[in-house]
Amino acid sequence: MLLGSVIMATRSGPPPCDDGVMCDVRRSITRCRSVPIALALLALTACGGEPGPGVESAEEISVIEKSSWIEGRDGGDSGAVWGKSVWAYGDTVLTTADEAGTNWHHNSFDISDDLDASDGIGGFSSPSDGVGAPGYLIAPTAVEQAFNDAHAGEDCAEAPCGARWAVWPGAPVFDAARDRALIPYGLIYAEPGDFNFRGVGLSFAIWEHLDEAPVRPVVDASAEHPDLLFTEGEPGWGAGVVTHGDDLYTFACDGGLSKPCRLARVPLETPVDRGAFRYFDGGGWSDDAADAAELFDGAPIMSVSYCEHLAAWLAVYAPPFDHRIVARTAPDLTGPWSDEATLYTAPEEHAPYDAVHHAEYEEDGGRVQYVTYSRPTSGWFGSEFALVRVVLQ
Repeated sequence: MLLGSVIMATRSGPPPCDDGVMCDVRRSITRCRSVPIALALLALTACGGEPGPGVESAEEISVIEKSSWIEGRDGGDSGAVWGKSVWAYGDTVLTTADEAGTNWHHNSFDISDDLDASDGIGGFSSPSDGVGAPGYLIAPTAVEQAFNDAHAGEDCAEAPCGARWAVWPGAPVFDAARDRALIPYGLIYAEPGDFNFRGVGLSFAIWEHLDEAPVRPVVDASAEHPDLLFTEGEPGWGAGVVTHGDDLYTFACDGGLSKPCRLARVPLETPVDRGAFRYFDGGGWSDDAADAAELFDGAPIMSVSYCEHLAAWLAVYAPPFDHRIVARTAPDLTGPWSDEATLYTAPEEHAPYDAVHHAEYEEDGGRVQYVTYSRPTSGWFGSEFALVRVVLQ
């Protein structure tokens, strides 16, 4: 999942030291146009750390290319995989039905050889079905598909009609030592109605080759959902996933208006071994997730990479119900993390809930970063991704 040694350094971070529910706020959030007073008060009180990165300039330069098959989608985080950039999306609505007769996919992905974002990003492709419709990045299991089929349509075989299982993936990260990619994903149960969905758990899919489908390894064969590493009610590990040294690091940023982020790590060799996870407790690493310390307020959709220009880790996200895209920095994944710095403020009609940066496209050692976020266009689920070029001081 790497585009050469430069990007390897970017994604994997600086040389190792001796001593890093994928909840998705759905489309209706993006239509909110005001920031609650409570959030403003939180912003006023969230001071006291080191300042975040300075910004020299930030401007939208284009929108991300999409296939004529795509009406709308969200998510849009990406990672460098086997010399290509792979973009992962959540719920995806098609303009035309696929070979199974549906225009609703719970995830999709795109692959591009275009590694220069200065003039926009295009050249995307992805595997398709027999009629040309884009395929899934992480497909439903046979059990999940059977459930979805039985509850599909207004005159479904089993009530409630419209109920479904969905898999929402994050960006793939590369395990160079084993020449494979690891993809965080959340399993979602949903029924018709606004915000009528919940995260059931999370895990990591293993992708052995670009031309093969990722696999959802069995974690516990006796469980209701055998592939899940973390289950409902546990922290949403799977945000800001990065590799550093021989480990995979992942944040969980859960909560209400504020999203305190905690940090866990696991050896890259055993990413779906629950017992191998360790949680940063503020001073060291504990084997008990309850010890995980709150490091900073972030967002459940967040990107993290090491930025050589800043000589620091860089986290990019959009605060809930806000129009800003912000960044924090830290000398180590464990912190201390800086205050938020505004990278870009989206137009008033758009509240970017899925803003991320794309480290494989950075320029000048990371001084130039490229950030995307989805925004509604026309129709019920029409959307596009704005591409913003940010030049750091």
